[in-house]
Amino acid sequence: MRTWLKVTIGIIVSLIIIFVIGGYIFYNSLTESLPVYEGELNALTLKSEVKIYFDSLAVPYIIAESDEDVSFALGYLHARERMFSMDMIRRAGEGRLSEIFGVETLPFDKMFRTVGLRKTAEMIKSKMNPEGLKLLEAYSRGVNFYIEEKTNEYPVEFDVLGYQPEEWKPEHSIIVIRMMAWELNLGWWTDLSFTELVQKLGEEKVKEILPDYPENAPTVIPADIKKFTQINNNFIETDKAFRKFIGMTGTHLGSNNWVVNSQMSTSGKPIIANDPHLAYRAPGIWYAAIIKSPQWNAAGITLPGVPGIVIGKNDNISWTLTNIMTDETDFYFETLDSSRTKYLLDGNWKDLIIVEDTIYTKDGIKEPIEIKYTHRGPIVSNIHPYNFVFNEDESTYPPISMRWLGNEFSDEMDAFLKINKAKNWSEFKSAAEKFNIPGQNFVYADFEGNIGYVFGGTLPIRPNNATTFLFEGSDSKNDWKGFVPRNELPFLFNPPANYIASANNKVIKDFKYHITNLWEPSSRIERITELLQSKSKHSAEDYMKYQEDFYSPYAKSIVPYILFAFQDAEVKDKNLEKSLQLLREWNFEMDKYLHAPAIFLTFFDKLMKNIYLDEMGEDLFNQYVFLANVPYRNITDLLQNPFSDWYNDVKKNERKTRDDVIRESMNDALDELENKLGKDVKDWQWGKLHTVTFKHAFSGASGLLDAVINIGPHEISGDGTTIFNTEYAFSESIEKYPLFRHDPFDCELGPSMRFIYDFAKPDEFYLILTTGQSGNIFSDHYKDQTELFLNGKYMKIRTDTESIETPKNKLLRLLPK
Repeated sequence: MRTWLKVTIGIIVSLIIIFVIGGYIFYNSLTESLPVYEGELNALTLKSEVKIYFDSLAVPYIIAESDEDVSFALGYLHARERMFSMDMIRRAGEGRLSEIFGVETLPFDKMFRTVGLRKTAEMIKSKMNPEGLKLLEAYSRGVNFYIEEKTNEYPVEFDVLGYQPEEWKPEHSIIVIRMMAWELNLGWWTDLSFTELVQKLGEEKVKEILPDYPENAPTVIPADIKKFTQINNNFIETDKAFRKFIGMTGTHLGSNNWVVNSQMSTSGKPIIANDPHLAYRAPGIWYAAIIKSPQWNAAGITLPGVPGIVIGKNDNISWTLTNIMTDETDFYFETLDSSRTKYLLDGNWKDLIIVEDTIYTKDGIKEPIEIKYTHRGPIVSNIHPYNFVFNEDESTYPPISMRWLGNEFSDEMDAFLKINKAKNWSEFKSAAEKFNIPGQNFVYADFEGNIGYVFGGTLPIRPNNATTFLFEGSDSKNDWKGFVPRNELPFLFNPPANYIASANNKVIKDFKYHITNLWEPSSRIERITELLQSKSKHSAEDYMKYQEDFYSPYAKSIVPYILFAFQDAEVKDKNLEKSLQLLREWNFEMDKYLHAPAIFLTFFDKLMKNIYLDEMGEDLFNQYVFLANVPYRNITDLLQNPFSDWYNDVKKNERKTRDDVIRESMNDALDELENKLGKDVKDWQWGKLHTVTFKHAFSGASGLLDAVINIGPHEISGDGTTIFNTEYAFSESIEKYPLFRHDPFDCELGPSMRFIYDFAKPDEFYLILTTGQSGNIFSDHYKDQTELFLNGKYMKIRTDTESIETPKNKLLRLLPK
């Protein structure tokens, strides 16, 4: 053999060997963080052995001899599957993201340092029930066991960002709970936006576009608004940017839940269901678990970062949740003296509490911040989403303080621990009444056949119901006057209707205390009620169909206006003629394979812009439509008036009617559909526009990387008005920055899991998550539930001993010293 050939072959063989060995080493370095699901681990702080069985989808069945060991095991499991997500949330709440991301996240850190979540968590820890604190300490030991066990072998996200997780503490779990409250805290966005609208457009003009103005705000718009300095929405924009950054997108942050009693059940026992609507992300927010100890037997979904079952069942009861949409925040226009160290209150100058703090960044920058507090709370108006670019002085902004219920003491850990262990309605109701924030509709059923509802939340006592605006802060008349007594809050037990349902709709009529002005549109609750009244008895299989339902009563109420606007018009455009025909024949299902939803929802997008945009301007328009339930509700009211001034084109000084704007919006919609999907109407299926991608925190950095870490895109049915809620963003304000860009109909939010439980089969329930149990992108369980979820399938989870200890399940034993 010739020398050159030998050399060539040698080089090729050597390269192959290097490539194989290098690939093996590289693969091992990436997969060494993967959890093990069977074997033994020595956990020295355990009291007794803990057995953890895992099924084929990595759902754990934790069997322990004490509650503390259950909490330890759950902390360990959460950490090994979701450590990066947990660390992001605690860092965000503490205002420490910049230590790993640099100056990009300085505005978010400044926001949460100012809001004061870390300080609030420390206060709650010092006052909470000792039993709950003991479990948080055990949970922290479990998380730290993982951190110590996997030193230098953490998931790849830690390697990319170049840091390792720090010790977990009980206050971090409290921060996780409060961050969920922050995510579901929606009402305050409108306080500042509506105030700015009144300042720009005047009281009479704005009255017509406020949600339920006559009922919920019978008092006039506060006259003080007119004398306020022109406000800004920097705080809102910062929070919107943060939500995009961390993955808290969407504003239909509600849910569906319902229960029927024995008389309406095919099984002769209550059947209960829940699907909480939260931002889509990868991994999903929930982690399924079954926990068993002598005093604590519960199953359902858990929130990584916190021990306990959030939604689920125990041996006697089941409970589900939807967001009440409670108004938990008020803002106050403060008057400061020339030194900006005192504020005016009831004719006297009061000292501001001033706290100096420093934010550290990975770039080595030390960013000093000054936080000022009135008796109500922090001044938040000098927080700007891009102030590290603009570097504006605080005197640029009028001082606005914030009072948020999330900074008050409450012990949600204790509430949920007692719910997890409740044996009957009385114990459950007592426990749910300890729950303050975020306000939740607790729907209940028990093995005895009872069903019930509890208003789980705290309501401030306000001087009046006009809470949709910024308040004058120079006197104390607008301060909270305490909290509504628990015995005055709504509850329901065994109603004559034989069912209970909630979908973030109005809880109670003519309630003397203010709850919120921002109920969700009635479309979902109307459809749920229609389905529950459509037959005398229902099964778990019926519930599965209901949770997948994408019929829109909202669309049914709007389409007649479109058809009416064109009934006497000469229609020459073939696509317009075909589109109107499709709308006439439509069954109002937001089916991804149908054409009518694409036509209707593109029309609706154009309708909002043609009504509001010219008066409001781009920034205010995007603030107004950001909370999607506001335009949804207002459009239905506005369309009842054919001659509203909102239809006029103020830029062209042209008077228009409702039907003029509808025809214009329809033409605009067809232009857009033709540009996007082609001239042939048969190509305009809704699913081509409406897709869902479960996005990883690193999404957007690279197209090649996205293909590995993201799950999707997948075509999806529904919209924001269907039981199967698949919300897309109306707002585009923050998306002009590349980091936050998305396509117009991208699904951002929807059912974060689905849960169904029939008490006739006490040892099984149905559950499905959006992605999988694991947050590790190399795990087989990172996305193994997505296809099931998208196809309306469920895991059947059995909780009896024989099913748990089957040889098909893997066993991991945690052994004490």
